[in-house]
Amino acid sequence: MEFELEGTEQYALESYQWLLERILMDMGISTMVERVRLVIRPDQTLFIISMRIKQSGSKRPVYDIAEMEPKEGGTFITIKDESYAPRLLASLWRQYGRERVQQLTRLEIFVEGVPMEELSEMKLDPEEEVRSQLLDAMWRLLPEGLKLRNEYFNDNVMTIVATEHGMTVDFIEEAQKVHANMIKGPEED
Repeated sequence: MEFELEGTEQYALESYQWLLERILMDMGISTMVERVRLVIRPDQTLFIISMRIKQSGSKRPVYDIAEMEPKEGGTFITIKDESYAPRLLASLWRQYGRERVQQLTRLEIFVEGVPMEELSEMKLDPEEEVRSQLLDAMWRLLPEGLKLRNEYFNDNVMTIVATEHGMTVDFIEEAQKVHANMIKGPEED
């Protein structure tokens, strides 16, 4: 993981880098981050964190990770790849609602009123969970007193700008520039 540090107090930058490394290690996701940029200026009460996520592969269709069987009233699913079980269940709940998705055992699910053909077209994004965990790590890192926050996201970059009293146009523009540069990558800066 590559770090870029910018700010008015080197000790603060190094401390936040150390803290973020520990948070990511504790969560078991440090290998998922390609690049981090921290901009910290305590004199302006400005804190910007931007992370570029490593690409982990393409979306997997449900038929790759589970066997499906049409049943009266819906589709019965038996998960073959256990590592996808939580993600599949969460995706089914999100798309069809908890009342239509019954988890019968750890690896068996019945989806009421949904044909097998529709479920077989569904794809799971392995990076969705990673993005959620990295966002959680970023929120843990942000200083508690910085309540005013703006967030910027795309497929592989997440950026948060935070301040205490007033979000200025300059802060927003700087955060957007950091975000855009992280999307381009270091070779294009």
